Amino acid sequence: MSAVDDDATVTQLATAWVGVALGGAKVQEASYIYQELGDKFSWTAPLHNGLAVCHMKMGEWEDAERDLLEALGKDAKDADTLANLVTVGLHLGKSTGRYASQLKVVAPQHPVALRAAAGEELFDRAAAAMA
Repeated sequence: MSAVDDDATVTQLATAWVGVALGGAKVQEASYIYQELGDKFSWTAPLHNGLAVCHMKMGEWEDAERDLLEALGKDAKDADTLANLVTVGLHLGKSTGRYASQLKVVAPQHPVALRAAAGEELFDRAAAAMA
């Protein structure tokens, strides 16, 4: 990527994604990139989600929730926003039923929705075996 213009938006996004994947200090750098892109251009649900994931990886759950609620305001049917809100809610000890239900409706094949459905099926089978 060094041959590519470092200021190009696509390059910045790729750098942020890699930074989040690498972890450590690179997550903080990725959060700066998302912040810069959101301020420079217009904040979108994916940019808010990217910043929220950075906050989650740094253990800043309240900040992540704030960014995800902003993303939800931009696009109430964004599957990644809803899935991330479920994750953040669980870490904060909040009810996640609303977001999980919305996710099942708007994106029933999303990995989080599929895992929830599988868990519900296992619970139902275990409950039936105990009855």
